[in-house]
Amino acid sequence: MKTLLKPIGDNMSICDIRGETIDIGSFIRYTGTGTISKVVDLKEEDNEQWVKLDEPALWYAADSLEVVNEKDIVDSENLDKDTLEQVKDIKEGYEELNANLNDIQGCEGGG
Repeated sequence: MKTLLKPIGDNMSICDIRGETIDIGSFIRYTGTGTISKVVDLKEEDNEQWVKLDEPALWYAADSLEVVNEKDIVDSENLDKDTLEQVKDIKEGYEELNANLNDIQGCEGGG
C-alpha cells in the first residue's frame, strides 16, 4: 500500500493509512501490534515516508500507522490498577458468601 501525500501549501505532508496528516507530537497506533505512541520525528528517504515513535524509539513506515485522538487513549496503567481493585473486591465478596454458605449448611434439622 502506498503512503498518501496530502498537500499543505507548497509542502507535502506525511499521512497515515487513512490519509490523516501525521505531525510531530501526534499520537499514532502501529497497525501491526496496536502499539500506541507519540511521534517524535518524520522523514522521507528513498521515496519512502518514515515516522519515528517515542516508545519504542524506532522508525515505522507511515503506511503502517494510523493517527489516534489523544482523548481516546486509555491509560493502561490506571486501567490495570482499577481492574486489580475490582478483582480484589470480587474475591472478598466471594469469600464472604462462601463463609455464609458454610454457616447455613452447618444447620441441621432434628427429627
